[in-house]
Amino acid sequence: MSSVQSSSVPTTPASTALATTDFKLVGQADLDLLWFSVYSAKLMSVDGEYKNQQYPLKLEIQYHRDIDAEDLIEATVEQWQHIGIEQSRIPQLQAHLEGIWPDVKQGDTLSFMMHEQNKGQFFYNEQPLAMILEPGFADAFLGIWLSENTSRPKLRQQLIGVKK
Repeated sequence: MSSVQSSSVPTTPASTALATTDFKLVGQADLDLLWFSVYSAKLMSVDGEYKNQQYPLKLEIQYHRDIDAEDLIEATVEQWQHIGIEQSRIPQLQAHLEGIWPDVKQGDTLSFMMHEQNKGQFFYNEQPLAMILEPGFADAFLGIWLSENTSRPKLRQQLIGVKK
């Protein structure tokens, strides 16, 4: 997989191994649509608690079905629209995903680690894909699951460890 390289799209090659940060589980949730299980997600932090704007954070998604990269990107764009990302900004954010995201197969894992604000890294089956340094990208990407405007508030509550 090659990463997106361009002066207007600040993406750098990812490190060669999954970061050695010890993460603790904050919460986990499953996304099911009708009778289909789509994925299981886990949110992790260094202390096992979710605090807005506290890093590092890691979101890990294990897929329960095959999904083309194009469909993953389309769903991501739809979710960015839902959470209120400025429409004019979406193509720039989307450009970071094109060319790095793989087609996923049942059992594959796609992870995103937010090291600090404006510094995020994708992993596919624990292998690095790309480091993305675009201002606002990491918050926008994690916002799909963690924003209060998410399309899946129950899933968000499970991920951030809210007990109801």
